[in-house]
Order: sequence, then C-alpha cells, then structure tokens
Amino acid sequence: MEAPVSGRRQLGKIRRVVVKVGSAVIAGKGRLRPKPIADIAHDVMVLRHQGYEVIMVVSGAVAAGYAPMGMASPPEDVVERQAAASVGQHRLMGVLAKAFKRHRIHVAQLLMTAEDIENRRRFLSARHTIQKLVDGGIIPIINENDALSDDENKVGDNDHLSALVTGLVSAELLVILSIAKGLHANGGNGDVIPQVDVGSAVDEHIGHETSTTGVGGMLAKVSAAHLASHWGVPTIVAHGLEPGILPRLLQGEPLGTVFVPRERKLNARKQWIAMRSRSLGSLTLDAGAKAAVIERGASLLPSGVRHVEGDFSMGARVDLRDEEGHVFAVGLVSYSSHEVRRIQGRKHAEVKDILGYEYIKEIINRDDLVIFRE
Repeated sequence: MEAPVSGRRQLGKIRRVVVKVGSAVIAGKGRLRPKPIADIAHDVMVLRHQGYEVIMVVSGAVAAGYAPMGMASPPEDVVERQAAASVGQHRLMGVLAKAFKRHRIHVAQLLMTAEDIENRRRFLSARHTIQKLVDGGIIPIINENDALSDDENKVGDNDHLSALVTGLVSAELLVILSIAKGLHANGGNGDVIPQVDVGSAVDEHIGHETSTTGVGGMLAKVSAAHLASHWGVPTIVAHGLEPGILPRLLQGEPLGTVFVPRERKLNARKQWIAMRSRSLGSLTLDAGAKAAVIERGASLLPSGVRHVEGDFSMGARVDLRDEEGHVFAVGLVSYSSHEVRRIQGRKHAEVKDILGYEYIKEIINRDDLVIFRE
C-alpha cells in the first residue's frame, strides 16, 4: 500500500507491520492501563479493515507484575524482574485479549527470546507459526520470555526483539510506540526530528533516560531501527498515547521520527547472520584486511588477523574489530578459535602445513560476512 502523496510521508508499499508497544504506554505503577490498550486494539482493528497484517510485540509483563508481588517500585534485580514478569504476563494478556475481543478479534501469545531466532530450526518454526496465525485472522502478540531469560540486560527490553521479529516475519514497517514523541534534538530537549537516515550521526540527540518500568530508552530504539534497516525496513518511533496513532502513521502523517534504512537490503542468509544477537568472540584485523573486506568485498584470510578473543567453534558468529577496537562487521567463522590462533597472521598457503589439513582458505567467507556500514 502506498501512502498518499500530498504532504505525507512516503513509506513505500506496506502489507505487513510490526507494532511494538512499550510498557510505559500500557502500564504504570504496577497497574495495566485499559484505556491505552483499548485504543491500540481499536487502531489495530482499523488497520486490519484497511488490509494491513499486524504482528505485535508488547512489553509490560514486569510493569504489571511487581505490585501484586508486594513491591513498591519496579525491581532492578534480574531474578525479581523475572518473577514479576511471570506474575504480570497472564495479567497483560488477559487485558489485551479482552480489548481485542470487543472487535471480535482473537489473539495468540508467543513467548520468544533472541535465541529462538538465532537457532535456524526455531526461526523457521516461529515464522511458520506466525504465518498460520495471520492467515487465520488472529493477531500474534509476542513478548520476550522474561521469566526464563538468562540475559539480565534484556529482561523487559523488547525493542531489540521487535527488530528481530520484523525480519523474522518479513514485515515492511516497524512501529515503536513509546511515551516519547520521537527522537528529540539535543538529547531530548529539542524538537522532534522528523526523519533520520540510518547511519547518520545521531548520538548527540539520544537521551539515556528510561521510563520507570522500561529498560531500553531511546538508545535501544535507535539500535532497533539500525537492525531493522539491514532488511530494508523503515522504523517509526512515535507517541503511543496519541489518538488514532497507527492509522495516522500508515496514512503517511508525519508524526514521530522515521528512520530511513540503507538502500541495499541484505539477502536472506545475511539477514539471519545479522539477526543472531550474540557473537561468541572477536577477531581484530589489521588496516589492510579491514580495507579489503569493506572496500573490495574480499573474504577474510588468516594473514589479516592480528588477535583472537573468545572460545568458539566452527560456524560461530564473531565480531570483526579494527585496531582501535571498533566493531565494523560480523561473520560466521570456518575454523575454531583454537585453529584461528594457530594460523593468524600466516599466508593461506601455510594453513595445511600448520593444521595438518585445510577446510577452506578463508577464516570467514565473503558470503558469511555482514558489514555495519553505519
């Protein structure tokens, strides 16, 4: 679907939308807010009638669960957050299901982690399940599996997950609804910036505050927009309490901040490599190897590796760093960390003599590399 032309944002052809709703929009002070939830359910119903497919990623389990546990404020301890999430999850889904039932729409709950998307079999299983739900007219509602998450930095943070889901379901737009009206200039003190090109310098405009119940803040939302850009998808960060916000955004009304993606879209294999949220190690490259990878599209050979960090096996994802320590790419290694340490800095013709065998000449093949151009 094309947005109208006159004074409106041109979002391109959109069929499927991922809508992420922050905990500060739908919950506060340990209580869910039925009115904003009902408004969002109405917006989704309107989009459905307009022919859009909607997948939701919703925060709020921790926010809805800490008060029933007798806590006066949102917990910071990871185990307490997990416990609060386990209490709040069914409360959150109950209110959501009730709000959608008014519009005769059924919902489905999916608890996911980044690891579900990193694992190729679970990735495909989740993709097929969500497609079946959408085909059946059911709204999939996805939440981080906070009660079992082993990453304390991710408990309650669904911005990153929403970007992963955007790639998982091949959506054409990611909308992040927050209490922020968008990316404000000057660290949150200025006007909303209507458009940001992914890869531009926006650090000076990013405030590092989070809501009382959230853990992400604007930095996490910008990071999610960068991730979604890898599959050519724009991201809009907008005010979740604005009346009729979702239909207005899809009609091209210039609300919030739209993050415009890079022109080049990664192929399916490289999308999956970029989706894998955790690298198991890193390789430091010299300047020549970095230039060869970025400028000439070369594979990574042993001679360009200066340092190996971590313990990983063949096929693991690792970060590629320059000599200043900056990560500029990720890739899937063809050798284990032990083997890379033995052949680093050596010519590829020496690999067989050193290891006693040669799998392939490259440490990382070009087809297994994803460069972070921003």
